[in-house]
Amino acid sequence: MTLTRSPQAQHIRNDDQFAELDARNSPSNRRYSMQKSGSRLARSGLAALSDLGTTEWRELFEVLQAEQDLFLQKESEFRSHEYKWPRDPLNNWSRRWEYPYVYHHLRQTASRASSRELFAVLDVGSGVTFFPFALAKLGMHVSCVDTDTVAERDIKRAIGLVPHQPGKIDFVLADGDTLPFPDGTVDAVYCISVLEHVPDPSKVAVEIARVLKPGGLFVLTIDLDTSGMLEIDPAGHARLYDTILEHFDYLCPERTVHPADVLGPYGSIASSRERLAWMCWYHLKQYVLKPIFGKTPVPIQCLAIQAFVLTKR
Repeated sequence: MTLTRSPQAQHIRNDDQFAELDARNSPSNRRYSMQKSGSRLARSGLAALSDLGTTEWRELFEVLQAEQDLFLQKESEFRSHEYKWPRDPLNNWSRRWEYPYVYHHLRQTASRASSRELFAVLDVGSGVTFFPFALAKLGMHVSCVDTDTVAERDIKRAIGLVPHQPGKIDFVLADGDTLPFPDGTVDAVYCISVLEHVPDPSKVAVEIARVLKPGGLFVLTIDLDTSGMLEIDPAGHARLYDTILEHFDYLCPERTVHPADVLGPYGSIASSRERLAWMCWYHLKQYVLKPIFGKTPVPIQCLAIQAFVLTKR
């Protein structure tokens, strides 16, 4: 998570430059299985605001928006009133980057799989969203893992209502640190903004490594709070980072992003009118409502998305 200054906010160095930097600066001679690609998303590190202006991102977002629309058409038939999470997660400030990012890497990896069996994927902390259904349409067998019994009920209803062939979807009620799967049996795992909310993120990372096949894919995104006020502060992030490097190698190298280009809640809002409305609501929520309920306000500039594209050793 190293930030560097650049003459242009949207500048991202190329693969050869970062390979040289990794070789020169790595204190522990870590092994990087570097994925050579022209894709802006073929990297680990911080999410960039400029990614949202690329043709690649727009094409991925359009595919996923269509999938979410199909999912929401059936929502009244499977959604419980008790379900408390957003109905339209794709347009959340972080998910609009995370979903295309994760989809890109899973689709790319599954397309190279040689087995005739369905590509086995775990969604750790799944909730109830369109995303596993979009992946199943690519021929994946997605097992949604969550501790929420409401999510279990809603997903099981949705499986019978929302098209997802030729793949499969099932739901497993379990904690991320005790996954009920045998060692080395899963092709890929993704975990989208979940580890920052669990008691022991490192323990979940170790458990994910256990169930993955050697060389299996792990795509992880987390909300990173640079102020140290949320669940994973910079120190907690460093501990998780060390655990990850014990069990995984980079499939995509970590690349620097200019500070002005780091994606956060404010910068992802396109129009000035939407931005003003969002800012008014954010300040009302953070500095009026939260103090009333005894909660600590979170400054808007503190949040960023940290992403990893990894393979199990």
